[in-house]
This record gives sequence, structure tokens and C-alpha cells, in this order.
Amino acid sequence: MSLKIDKDVPVDFRDLHKADLLKEYCESYQQYVLKKWNGKIKHVFVEAPLQNTPKNINTTALLLGFNGIARYVLYQVFGFEPEKISVHNARKLFCPELVKTSKRKGEIVETLSFPEEYRKNKKLYVWEKVAKLEPQIEWFYTRNDTLKDMCFDMSDSYAVGVAGLKMLGII
Repeated sequence: MSLKIDKDVPVDFRDLHKADLLKEYCESYQQYVLKKWNGKIKHVFVEAPLQNTPKNINTTALLLGFNGIARYVLYQVFGFEPEKISVHNARKLFCPELVKTSKRKGEIVETLSFPEEYRKNKKLYVWEKVAKLEPQIEWFYTRNDTLKDMCFDMSDSYAVGVAGLKMLGII
């Protein structure tokens, strides 16, 4: 979904307007699930905010703020707390082929080990895996025929969803 809002909305209030769009979407989706499948949404997974701070603190603040708003909206609409999953844990569960075990200080630890060609662009590895698993997804490209950044966010979201389902023992 796109959270595009009118540019006339002052920057300081755009997050609140985006929250309204998210709430409308979630309520609509909840009704869709109820009417189409007579179902009820019981679990929602959200990418946990980054623990390390990227270079731009303003961007980080916006992302952390909206993550909290989004989680609150999801809680209000669905009536239960959304489950947070870190990007690292999502990737470990979505890409078990990358998990390596080693001993550190006498304990066995699991780490992610991306192939050399993906070490600087881990999101590309995840996107390629999602694109193979879900060939029907229509991705978004720039005029230069390169993937838009939102595609990597979409594939990370997919990985978070799969990780959540694995944590629940559904898959």
C-alpha cells in the first residue's frame, strides 16, 4: 500500500495523516477477510525498529515514530498487540540457507552469512528469493529500469511475514 498524502499537509503532521490512511486500509482489509473467507485476523507481524542508528538521525526518528504509530493503529483495529520481528531474525528464518553455526566462548551461535556478492546489498538477496517464490508479484521500476527502493521494503515485509508464520509453526 502507498501512504501518499497531499503535499499541502504540513510536514510535521504528515505522519498523523498517514496513520489515518493505514487505519482505513487495515479496517478495509479486516472486512475483506471477514466477507471473503468468513475469517478473522489473529496475528500481525511488524518489522521491529532498527537497533542501530543509520547515518541520518532525522530519517531514523521519522521511521521509529511511524513504527510506533503503525503498531498502535494495528492494535486498535485488530484488538491485539502486533508481534515485532527484527530484520535479522526475519532473514534468519526466511533464509535458513544463510545461517551458519559457530562456537563463541563455548556457546553455539547462529549468524547470517550472505554470499560475497550480496554482503553490501543484503536486501537484493532477499528480494531475489521473494521474486523466485512469488513470480506473480508485479515489482516497481524506475525509468532507468532499476528496482525502486520500495521493492526491497516489500520483500523485507514478506520475509517478516514468513518468519512470523514459522515462529507460529504454521510453516
